[in-house]
Amino acid sequence: MPVDCPICHPSARELPRTGDVTGFHCPTHGGFKVANTVFEEEDAKNYARHEWEAALDKAKQRTDPEEEGPLIITDDFY
Repeated sequence: MPVDCPICHPSARELPRTGDVTGFHCPTHGGFKVANTVFEEEDAKNYARHEWEAALDKAKQRTDPEEEGPLIITDDFY
């Protein structure tokens, strides 16, 4: 199902949800997951693209190669 990528906003594909996580596959940023707690934060709608991309970079750095992809959590924005 097409959804907006939270990072760059073009159409992305929503991946199957698992627990408190929403997965996305974006043509620009590839596959990644976002903890639903990120979307519940008041500031989440105000994060700029560079903040989302920095959070994705942090998530990639701690992702085990055997995992399905990086998971962005609230701490990645700080």
